[in-house]
Amino acid sequence: MENFQIILYFGRPAAGKSEVIDYLKKTSTVERKKRFHIGHFTCLDDFNLLWKKGEEDDILEELGKQRRYTLTHHTGYAVKDDFLYKILVKELSALYMKTKYNKEDTTFIEFSRSGETGYRDSLELLDPEILKKAVIVYINVSFEESKRKNLRRYSVDEKGSILKHSVPEEIMNKYRIDDWNGLTRENPDYVEIKGIKIPCAEFKNEPEITDKPEALGKELERALTRLKNTCEKIL
Repeated sequence: MENFQIILYFGRPAAGKSEVIDYLKKTSTVERKKRFHIGHFTCLDDFNLLWKKGEEDDILEELGKQRRYTLTHHTGYAVKDDFLYKILVKELSALYMKTKYNKEDTTFIEFSRSGETGYRDSLELLDPEILKKAVIVYINVSFEESKRKNLRRYSVDEKGSILKHSVPEEIMNKYRIDDWNGLTRENPDYVEIKGIKIPCAEFKNEPEITDKPEALGKELERALTRLKNTCEKIL
């Protein structure tokens, strides 16, 4: 395997996931392949799906019907029922499975999940064919750092954008707990779901380095080199 085919891309809101993607977009294909094992890449992000649900709810409300999935919020939309998170993962899974990708390409499947079983529950909803081809990258920051950056990045004029949106405070507070440490406690090199070992690695972004391109590149190279070595050992 020269390039990663699927990167399941996790981390608390505002951890720095979008900044890393932005950095990769600005990096030449030759350098991306050599340093990061990422070729031409696309991103499937459940934030875009959530925003679409919010817009659909706006239409329903305008037509005199009840909103189905979201509540309006000054930052954009808030999740009405946590069951929506399961729907979004299934939509991401279906979107990947119906798209034809070149084996040399890389697809990021990105989402954040909170709670004691949030990531495990979500991983179990993905198609097994995705799990077999996937690796996991987790952007590691504390809840306090995530909350600070979530407030900092918000722009009212760009609240529907990947880089400038903000999670509502009442939802943000749920991310005090996530299950990443539990998933990797037995073995930091992989997560096992449905009998499938998914290689994983952490990108450490505290103190923050995603605003420092050179440091970002070094940490990303470290994490993905380790990840590729893990793939060669267990796949």
